[in-house]
Amino acid sequence: MFGKNLKKIRSVHGMSQQEFAELFDLKRGTLGAYEEDRSNPKLETVMKIAKHFSIAVEDLLTKELTVNKLLRFNEAITTGKVTEHESSFTGIPCITEAKADDFIAGYTDANNISKIKLPLIYLPNVEGDDKIALVVNDLTMSGGASGFLPKDMIIGQNVPLNDIATTNRELVVVVTESALLLRKMSYQGDKVVLKANHPGVEPVALNTAEVKGIWKVVHVFRYTMPTGENELEQRLAQLENTIASLRQRPGW
Repeated sequence: MFGKNLKKIRSVHGMSQQEFAELFDLKRGTLGAYEEDRSNPKLETVMKIAKHFSIAVEDLLTKELTVNKLLRFNEAITTGKVTEHESSFTGIPCITEAKADDFIAGYTDANNISKIKLPLIYLPNVEGDDKIALVVNDLTMSGGASGFLPKDMIIGQNVPLNDIATTNRELVVVVTESALLLRKMSYQGDKVVLKANHPGVEPVALNTAEVKGIWKVVHVFRYTMPTGENELEQRLAQLENTIASLRQRPGW
């Protein structure tokens, strides 16, 4: 049943053969041979797949897996007619560290998020196709009591470029031809100045024409609960970054 189960797992998770093969360091042709029962996998490969999807090795090899099992539904429960709830969550494109470069290149080229392949997140009470999610991956905005740490996530709402003045003194996500920045913005005529919280990070000044997209931060999700220990770690990281920045200056 291994080949048949692989196809079903891919279908349930919306993965192409290429995506699935790369996840387990396989060639797409090798995966195709497994799915068509033209080749038998190594035990190591079977165990990797079983562990990744939390499936028993015996079940993966010998039983026809059901969609319910793959989605962790209880098959012993019988239900009546399924009706769609009036309010369903809207998927929000999420920019992770791994997808940041793709987003910069894709948005600059197409100026349309829908044409960029990004993972989606689904959150209650957050809707709208004018939003993006960004996973913080550095310490540039870590200063202050409400600073952001890696793995925190923000939700930004798109601002038309002709309304850029409305984001003055707001926390924003800005995309240019070469960068994606989470900063506090100041608007000064035909220029914007993007400031970081971290004392070792210099402000970025841009002409408004250099701004290709802008999103005002409207929601924040913390990866960890703020504690005194978190704050100490944050301050130590800031100090290390400041020292590293100073060492790069002439005459250090």
